[in-house]
Amino acid sequence: MDGKKFDVIIIGGGAAGLFLASQLPSELSVAIVESNDRVGKKLLATGNGKCNLTNLDMDVSHFNHPNFVGSFLERFGARDAIAAFEDIGLMTKAIDSRVYPYSECASTVLDVLRRAVEKRGTHIFTGHVVNSIKNIRGEFEVSGEAVNGKRGENFNYFANAVVLATGSYATFGKDSTSLFAALGHTVRPMAPSLAPIRTNKEPLKGLQGVRVKAGVRIGERCEVGEVLFKDFGISGIATFNMAGELARGRAKAGDVLIIDFMPEHSKAEVERMLSKRAHGVTSVGELMVGTFHSRVQERIAWAAGCSFEDRAEEKIGAIADAIKNYRLVIEGVGDASLAQVMSGGLNVDEFDENMMSRKCENAYAVGEAVDIDGDSGGYNLQWAWSSAKAAALNIAARSKERKIAYDV
Repeated sequence: MDGKKFDVIIIGGGAAGLFLASQLPSELSVAIVESNDRVGKKLLATGNGKCNLTNLDMDVSHFNHPNFVGSFLERFGARDAIAAFEDIGLMTKAIDSRVYPYSECASTVLDVLRRAVEKRGTHIFTGHVVNSIKNIRGEFEVSGEAVNGKRGENFNYFANAVVLATGSYATFGKDSTSLFAALGHTVRPMAPSLAPIRTNKEPLKGLQGVRVKAGVRIGERCEVGEVLFKDFGISGIATFNMAGELARGRAKAGDVLIIDFMPEHSKAEVERMLSKRAHGVTSVGELMVGTFHSRVQERIAWAAGCSFEDRAEEKIGAIADAIKNYRLVIEGVGDASLAQVMSGGLNVDEFDENMMSRKCENAYAVGEAVDIDGDSGGYNLQWAWSSAKAAALNIAARSKERKIAYDV
């Protein structure tokens, strides 16, 4: 399996790698080298299997390095991504600002990407684990092991350009940033970003499996959305977005996380509503009936320091405060196996506006392999599309220049 030569080798057959290959000119020989038994495995799990492709509200504030991301989104934003996918046969639709395949099925996205890369003649090698990249006088040697059952066979492929598109080890991904560290790059260690948050257990008693729409606040940042209570902490979309505060170092274990069970109302408004409900009832238990899930009612009363038997009118202020400021103490981010995205990766300062390495000419990195992560809602996939498109255009231009120089 030695000696195969390509114009471009893409390491990683996930969202960014497949899209990049689909955007390269057909006259270039391209290989995708994927460690899993099939390409696009992680893509199938995105957006709970619906694959939230992008977001029409594509603002740089949703990313951890907004200044770096900005130029990429300007050149290839949400509507450009929609058009590109329509060009390869995907029908899309917007639900609020979120864009999905019309089927609301991630496999539909994978189908059109696979067809596009196969149509252009891309070579796809699955079960191939890359162990090293060497730059030998301007040509890249990509080496590793092709795993077939229990047997493995070494491979050495060669290319004029190499792209790292392996993502992270969230869900089915793989962190292969060490391959570029060998080319001189620095790496910020990866940590779960879009993930559940572990908290102290007492406020969670009896809440396992309960879902609410609430506000989640850490410091100055607040997200409103679904919160799912677990025995170890909280999950849900609002929680996932807040987990980034921990991954990016803006919050830490020991900090307080606040749940606001009525985010659309101020504390004064909640007190007025409770006071109105208190007419004709005597106990806290009567006051709480018909408000929240029964188990949430119990925990709110506990947080307010009262029992259901206490007089309602004496506890209105404490109950309102518990509703608006239900306190949990952060213990950390949930396990990486539960994360959708990781924060960390290759230092963005070491890449140019085309995602080409400033350390090694014709080496590129795209998608989650670079230290860029965004909020839930299509932002991370848009970064995959935008970074891959920039790399594809530059690879094509440089390949054309190389051919002209060779012909001359």
